[in-house]
Amino acid sequence: MNYTSPYAKNVGKMYNHEVVALAKNRFTDADTMLAITKHWYRLGKEYLANNENITPEAAQELWNHKGYVFKAVLLSKGTIKLTDKEYTETYRKYFKNNQRSVWRMQQAFLGGYYWQTQGRGSNTPPELLEEIYADLPEDEASRSYTLERFINHQNCSLDLALRIGTTPTPENERKYGANQWERLRNTAMLKVAEITKRESEASR
Repeated sequence: MNYTSPYAKNVGKMYNHEVVALAKNRFTDADTMLAITKHWYRLGKEYLANNENITPEAAQELWNHKGYVFKAVLLSKGTIKLTDKEYTETYRKYFKNNQRSVWRMQQAFLGGYYWQTQGRGSNTPPELLEEIYADLPEDEASRSYTLERFINHQNCSLDLALRIGTTPTPENERKYGANQWERLRNTAMLKVAEITKRESEASR
């Protein structure tokens, strides 16, 4: 490509840490972002996918890469907008029953790990959240903080909140994790009340 930016023209000659610095910088120009998407250094491209000011063209280039890593990051940031059908197709093609991608799957469809960002960015439709919940590996389904990410998602459905709110404490958690599971159930039932109130007001 004929880049106009001096940074873009020289991305191929840069050291890895220089590529990363540009990928992370919010003010990197559009040409340079696009050049980074074509660079061989995957970590640099992952940092670019996390950049809040990534251009639509650069984001689409990363989305078109093979695999699921960049897709997970872009979805978690809300950078790529999908229809409900596309969300489901992406999940089933790249993440469903893929044991290697459990962490990335949750990043993509449940949002960030920190409570301030859980459910934000991600616009996973309610029906798909229910499918993902049903597909959880046993070890993930027995972790209260994993289930809490479903509750904190902006599209958590009434049925899903009820199911989590009535989940018994796993046998191996009864001694040391009982309080966490009790808190999870309380949080889920508060979500049930919130959704019920919202749906009741919408039907008036």
